Amino acid sequence: MNKIEEHLNYFSLKVNYRINKNFSTRFGKGTTFIGNGYRSMLLSSNHTPYPYFTFVTEFWKVKYYNHFTTFYDIYSSEISQKKHGAFHYLDYELNNNLTIGLFEAIIWQSRDENFERGFDIHYLNPIIFYRPVEFSKYSPDNALLGVNLDYQLNKVNFYCQLLIDDLNINRYENTGDGFFQNKLAFQIGLKSKFNFKQHKFHFLSEYNQAQPYTYAHKHPMQNYTHMNQALAHPLGANFKENIFIVNHNYKKWSSNFKYTYAVYGADSIGTHYGQNIFISDFLASGEGGEFSYGNFNGQGVLTRLHTLYAEINYDIKFAKAFAAFAIRNQTNQEKSNYLILGIKTNFINPFIDF
Repeated sequence: MNKIEEHLNYFSLKVNYRINKNFSTRFGKGTTFIGNGYRSMLLSSNHTPYPYFTFVTEFWKVKYYNHFTTFYDIYSSEISQKKHGAFHYLDYELNNNLTIGLFEAIIWQSRDENFERGFDIHYLNPIIFYRPVEFSKYSPDNALLGVNLDYQLNKVNFYCQLLIDDLNINRYENTGDGFFQNKLAFQIGLKSKFNFKQHKFHFLSEYNQAQPYTYAHKHPMQNYTHMNQALAHPLGANFKENIFIVNHNYKKWSSNFKYTYAVYGADSIGTHYGQNIFISDFLASGEGGEFSYGNFNGQGVLTRLHTLYAEINYDIKFAKAFAAFAIRNQTNQEKSNYLILGIKTNFINPFIDF
C-alpha cells in the first residue's frame, strides 16, 4: 500500500479506535503525510500540527481515507483566521508490485464578509471526486486533485505523484502559453534498501517540481497552508528540487548523508511571480494580472539553494549520541555552516533543508 500516516511531533497526540475489521477512526492533533518519498506534493508533515479526524475504510485491496481538519491562517484576514479542510484518499493495490492512490482536497474559509459558514457539512459526503461535480455550480472553495503511484521491482521502489490545482488550458485561446491558472506539481523518485552481512543501506533519489502559483488561491484565506506554512512542499511553488539521501546502519552505529539542491524564482519588491503561495494568485506579475500569460518555472529572481547534512550516530538506551555537520548555501545570503555534537531523540529534527 502507499504510505499515508499521521506524524506525531511537536507535542502532538492521536487516538486510534477500530470499529471492526473494515472500519476504524483516528483523531487528535498532528500532521499527515501522503506518499512514498522524502517530500510529498499532496500533503506533508513539514508544518505545525492541526486537529483532525480520520475515518478509514478497508476491504479487499482497497483503503479509503476520509480526513477532516481545521487550519489557521494567522496573517491573511482580519475577519477570521480559521479555515477547514476535507481530504479523500483512495488507495488501491492493483497487484503485488503496483499501488495507485487517488487524492482530493478541499479548503474553505470558516467566515467571510457575508456570513459565518463554519464546517460545511456537505463535505462530510464520503464520495471521492464529489467536489469537481460541485465545481460546475461555481463554488468558490479551493479544490486540488492528485494521484500517487508506487511500483516495487525487486529491491527498488519507484514512486511518483501528480497534483492538479487548476487546469484552464482552453480559457483564452490563441493568447499564448503559460497561463497562470495552469497550476501543476509533480514528483518522481526511487529508493532502495539492501543488506550486506550486518550492514544495512538505504538510498533515495527524488525530483520535485511545482509550477508558479500552485497551491495559491484567488482568496488568500483558502490557500493550501496552515499557520503560515505550506501544507505540501515547504518551498511553496515555482521551484525545481533534487534530493539525494544515503543511510547506513551497522549494529548500534548509523550514518546519514543528505543533499538537496533547489532552484526557484523569488519575488522582488512589488512583484508576484508565483513562489509565494500566501497571497492571491490573481496578483500574478504578468500584464493584466488575472489574465497573465507567459509564466514559466523559475521566473522572477533566480535563486539557488544547496543544503548538505552529514551525521553519525551511536544508539544508547533511549536516545542517540551523534555528531553532525550541516551546510546551507542560498543565493544572496551568507553561507551557513554548523558543527553539532549532542544527544537526541527522534521526536524533532531541527535542521531545515528548505
